[in-house]
Amino acid sequence: MKRTVRLLRRIILFVLLTIVMLLSIVNIPWFFVSDKVTETDYSNWMSENISFDKKVIDIKMLGAHDALSADIDIFSDVDNKSSDSLMQGFVGKLIKGFSIRQSKTQVVGAKELLESGIRYLDIRISYNESEETYYSVHNYFSSPLIDSLTEISLFLEENPGEFLILDIQHVYGVDYDNSEDFFEIYELFEEASLLDYAYPDDLIDLNDITYGLSTDNGSEASVMIFSKFTEDNNLFWDYESSIHSPWPNEDKYPKIINFLESETLVIDDSTVLQNKFRVMQAVATMEMSLTGIMRSFATWSLLGRAKDFNRYLLDYDNFFQLTEAMPIIMLDFASDKDTVDEFMGLIISYNLE
Repeated sequence: MKRTVRLLRRIILFVLLTIVMLLSIVNIPWFFVSDKVTETDYSNWMSENISFDKKVIDIKMLGAHDALSADIDIFSDVDNKSSDSLMQGFVGKLIKGFSIRQSKTQVVGAKELLESGIRYLDIRISYNESEETYYSVHNYFSSPLIDSLTEISLFLEENPGEFLILDIQHVYGVDYDNSEDFFEIYELFEEASLLDYAYPDDLIDLNDITYGLSTDNGSEASVMIFSKFTEDNNLFWDYESSIHSPWPNEDKYPKIINFLESETLVIDDSTVLQNKFRVMQAVATMEMSLTGIMRSFATWSLLGRAKDFNRYLLDYDNFFQLTEAMPIIMLDFASDKDTVDEFMGLIISYNLE
């Protein structure tokens, strides 16, 4: 009897230690990727390389997916309005390290992204009740939105001739048909002086806007701001009618490429889509299945997966053809010093052709 009790205690202790060990492994928050950006300053790559008659919808450029997520870390609070229920409550605390690793998509802030050549910023926003202000988010709160908007505004002030696209992809917890909700966001952009650079939507059709028109022949910086709010405001463009950005929702690299290849055929057959901004969603998401979760451990984090896929995309033989159909190349880990120079070299050369 005593021997059975001792054995049972050992089994229980082993199980508990195993659970603690697994939770420890799951929750290690380190990303094992460098946050160093390229030593090349791409702050003026557009003003130095884009012809005035180039349509803005055809300018090839890098985009940053979940651009303002660099400040997410193990101490970040979960955003219950945007995160999966698995990331919330007691279970969310048990797997927080794992969830953080799958939520952080960039390692530097807006200023460094723009200096690395990125010209399309995908932004997710949510109201942080404890801080009583809007934050950038990706499942977890990253940083106060006004701080990032101010960095973007300062970049535009210091770099005339640069053209940016701000994609307000999501504002969680709001009603897109509500004027008050819209003006809360509007006031943040106004406070950051970003609206001083906003190109209005009532001057000329989107497909007729050239780089020269948008920047007064390279003498001024400008930004086009897109949102899903229905408020009629000429400084905020309607997202749905202006941007084509299909999502592959895959973590297997060949399947992502196959998806992008099929999109080129769809776009080539549609004049309507050709007159929009076309975004190449070149990102590898985690498949929500046992095999997908196991594969996520192989690359350890979303950043690690992005580092691998960015290289895979660069080595793809038909990359140029993809950019012809979808000129905006949306990346996770967009500032990776090991690939950004190659991406930017290709982008500049493609725009000169």
